Amino acid sequence: MTTHIIFWNPDISSYTKERFLDDYNEKESVGNWSFYEHEKVKKGDIFFMIKCGGGKTGIVMRGEVFSDCYKDVDWSPKNRPDIYYADIIPCVCINPWSDATLLSPDELTAEMPDFNWYGGHSGRKLDDTYARKLEHMWFQYLDRSQQMFCDKDAWIGDFYFNETISEAESKKLVISHGSCCEICGYSYAKVFGKEIGAPIDEASKPVAVLDTRLKRLLFNICNNCYELPEKILAQKLIEKGN
Repeated sequence: MTTHIIFWNPDISSYTKERFLDDYNEKESVGNWSFYEHEKVKKGDIFFMIKCGGGKTGIVMRGEVFSDCYKDVDWSPKNRPDIYYADIIPCVCINPWSDATLLSPDELTAEMPDFNWYGGHSGRKLDDTYARKLEHMWFQYLDRSQQMFCDKDAWIGDFYFNETISEAESKKLVISHGSCCEICGYSYAKVFGKEIGAPIDEASKPVAVLDTRLKRLLFNICNNCYELPEKILAQKLIEKGN
């Protein structure tokens, strides 16, 4: 699985700010995107989209390439003959016109100086070392930016949910709340004792609950309470002072 960096400048792109906001509000897919290094793109690869140009810049999407590349007409007025596209599905999308802080080109350059994070050809392959480093930076960023999801300044695709919860964040929840469910208080450890082993970890899991009234995104929720609708989960967490 390869990681690709695509750039988006809404000032010149056919994918305008208005189209982005429409897709963002509906949690829709972007459609397709052009890839400069198209011969290196395969279905199932990872992409990061970096907003460049005027205003706030940085990563606004992380998602999956949903097709191999195919040739099509140029999206720009230049009528270039060899433009290749791939279908893309965002897993996390951040609104750059909101109060959310983006993972910026300056931060990326400080850690990975041999790649141009400010612009250039869109759809370039990231080498494996930088790809691993970017994933690490990305999960750190998500861990410290949970409030943007509660504030509706960013959204997570349902099938990406488990990947957004880093091991470090899961450990923080266990340290803060044990393996107890934050809704009903149920815990295998309390019922069976700590020697039970693996089931303790399976009793509850980090769950994203999106509500602007909550102070964080992730909560330890047991498997039974997890079946409740999100609005009810949010209300119960609020009643408990979260």
